[in-house]
Amino acid sequence: MAERADLPPAEPAIEQPHRQQQPHRHEQPSDWGWTGAWGKWARIGGWVSVVILVLVNFTWHYNDSADPWIYGSAAVLVLILLRDRYRRKNAWREE
Repeated sequence: MAERADLPPAEPAIEQPHRQQQPHRHEQPSDWGWTGAWGKWARIGGWVSVVILVLVNFTWHYNDSADPWIYGSAAVLVLILLRDRYRRKNAWREE
């Protein structure tokens, strides 16, 4: 086995008082063009997902053990979509 060359020990970091730390500027997502809204296509995709989850239960399957998960997932999606609609409808608007 080859022996490793001994490297000189690293020097400890030296505090430099003449160098002032600049405060960290927190950037907002809107600075980069992200508004935090997915738009109408996410809502359309949500409703399509609900329809697909409900239609999956009408296909032939071996047993009904997945039914609570499928209906539960569809119900959670419906609640999220209704909450989003209520939130958008009652949002404060700048004039």
